[in-house]
Amino acid sequence: VDVLVVVQAVAADVAQRAGGLAVLEGAGGLRAVADQLQAVFVAEGGIQSDTGGSAQGGLLVGRQVFVGLNGGFGSFTMGRQYSPLFSVLCEVDIDGCSSFSVVGNHYIGLPGALRINNSLLYTTPNMGGFTVSAMWGAGEGVTTSAGRLFSANAQYKAGPLYLGLGYADQKNAAGSASAGRTAILAAGFDAGVAKLTASYLENKFTLRGTSVAAPTAANTPTGKFKGFQVGAAVPFGATTLIVNAGQGKVGPAKQTLFNIGADHSLSKRTTAYARYATADNNGDHIIGGFTSAGAPVYLGAFTGKPGVTGRGSDKRIIAVGVRHRF
Repeated sequence: VDVLVVVQAVAADVAQRAGGLAVLEGAGGLRAVADQLQAVFVAEGGIQSDTGGSAQGGLLVGRQVFVGLNGGFGSFTMGRQYSPLFSVLCEVDIDGCSSFSVVGNHYIGLPGALRINNSLLYTTPNMGGFTVSAMWGAGEGVTTSAGRLFSANAQYKAGPLYLGLGYADQKNAAGSASAGRTAILAAGFDAGVAKLTASYLENKFTLRGTSVAAPTAANTPTGKFKGFQVGAAVPFGATTLIVNAGQGKVGPAKQTLFNIGADHSLSKRTTAYARYATADNNGDHIIGGFTSAGAPVYLGAFTGKPGVTGRGSDKRIIAVGVRHRF
């Protein structure tokens, strides 16, 4: 359960918001079905802790629901599940794909970057810290390739070092072209006294408009999104200081995000946290999240918060909350 209070300023306006992030509910587990072979199953849903409504667009089990097999061959799962690209994104998000991180605001909305319906996922066995995953998503079209996806990653995890490559290519709603092709290079190092992460990402998105003078959700410049982010987590006893910064660019449009805060462990499962985050837009455009069609939506930053209005507007937020893991 994660509940927070946010105070935000957009240009000259200040707003207060009491809210909550999704409560995870569901079931999952492993069952031995043969010698060195296990059946795996997961069914997870989300509930908004401030309203009690269903998260993930009102879906009953909108987070993940899949079944599969684990064994000496690796693992094979089928259903609605996280993409290989998502695995790399979150490995190097120092703030855990939160509402305040660069990854959570600039990357998670990219085509193929989150949960994929009707998907088949294979992951190799761990070979000295090295694994490879590949996913194919069938989409929802019967006679078209609408929404179909291919995603893959290669990851190395050994001791304090992490290295990752991720890729995703998803068709648009008509199945006529790619909605966006995304590639990421990521690295992390946990030295004990501090954990450091960094990533560089590029996304080529489909043309949804030709005007860069009047960007809107339906009329955005074509081309390429480029983004980078760095993060650090430094523990001090029961408190961990978190710093995250990054930038996203589409042509002349540029947005710089900065996030600083602390997590304080109250118990093994309960954490209190505080964040201060900023989103600075240059005078050319406003960059925010991404639509399922793969083009940027000019709504500002910070997931689930009201959007920035006006070219070059900036945003500041302060948030405090409590998180309990069951």
